[in-house]
Formats: sequence, structure tokens, C-alpha cells
Amino acid sequence: MSHPSLRRLFSTVSSALAADALDHLDLRNQCLPPDVVPLAPSHTLLGPAFCLRAEPARETRPTVPYQGLLRAMDHVQAGEIVVFATGRSDAAGVWGELITTACHARRVAGALTDGLVRDAATLAGGTFPIFSRGTVPYDSKGRLDVVEHGEPVTLGGVPIRPGDVLVGDLDGVTVVPAEAVVRVAELVADKRATEASFRAAVAEGGSLTDAFQRYGVL
Repeated sequence: MSHPSLRRLFSTVSSALAADALDHLDLRNQCLPPDVVPLAPSHTLLGPAFCLRAEPARETRPTVPYQGLLRAMDHVQAGEIVVFATGRSDAAGVWGELITTACHARRVAGALTDGLVRDAATLAGGTFPIFSRGTVPYDSKGRLDVVEHGEPVTLGGVPIRPGDVLVGDLDGVTVVPAEAVVRVAELVADKRATEASFRAAVAEGGSLTDAFQRYGVL
């Protein structure tokens, strides 16, 4: 599916609505832990995952640093979201201002990590969406090395495969398996219509119980 087609299909899909649709499909472990949050309230994610994984560095003073990261970044495509799996490491900021500048120029759709970032003041003021567990001043050089890319990863117990669709906003991040994308969009459209009817009923002073019994949403 092309990225413009995905954006049209998911134009009204929030992380919460995506999670509701996945619950309907009995996929109930698709949301990342609540400590993975946007760097700025305006930051939102929508796009297919490009996965990479980091491990503790073997050398604290590498002769040629960042090799795994540079190889990975040579392969990320426009519209994709970089998913940076660190095993919830606090060792270093794995994302910063310079890599953001490069990815923004290539129209990468955002970055997501279960680790930490740095250069936060600059990044929070920009339009490139970044989700992480927090910030730290440390550089990744000699602390964390990217050891693979293009393979499935796990963040907070949630498997993420290359091409799975990420929906992120202030509520959190929901991972939509690639094969469920169209069905999730259909279910969200149906629920939004039902919620509109529910909203109108209670806005007119109707009973919450009666509205729930009639429309089945809350």
C-alpha cells in the first residue's frame, strides 16, 4: 500500500480507535507501554515501520563509530517510521537533531524508540514526530550500537514487523499488523459513525444507559 493511500485510509484513525478495532479482531496486545510518549503534544505518527535494533556497545572508544546506524539509515524510505529498539536502555540518547535533519529531508515520517533521545528542546519545536521514553544528554557512541535492521523487533512486549503500521498520538502508540490495515480502517469508520449517533443522543439529554443499549459504544 502506498503511503498516500495509507494516509487517506487512516485519515480519521486515532491510536485509541485503532486499539478498539484491534480488540474487535482479538488482537489485544498492540499498544506500547504508557511511558512511550511524543516529545511534543503536536507530534503524531502514521506510517509503516522500518525496524532497527541496538545492543550495548562492545567498545567504549570505537575507531569507526555509528556504522550499524549509518547502514540502517541508508535503507529507510520516505514515509516510513524508524522504529529503534534498544531493550528499554537508559544508556544513551539514540536519536538527536542531526539524524532528524537528515530524515526530515528524506521525508521519513517519524521516529519511535523504547529508549531515550537528546537535543530535546530543538526536536520538540520541530515538526518531525518523535516518540520515546524520555531524554538524556549521553551520546550513543561507545554505549549502544545498531546491530541489525530490516528485521522484526519487540518494544514493550509488542512485536513490530517491517511494514506494520504505527498510529501514535497523545494517547500512545498502537501497532496495526500490515495484514489488518484495511479491516481496521473499516471498523474505525463504522465505530465513528456509531459514536456520532451516541454523542448526539446524550448531547440532547438522553440517558447514558439508554444510549449505550442502543448503540453499544462508550
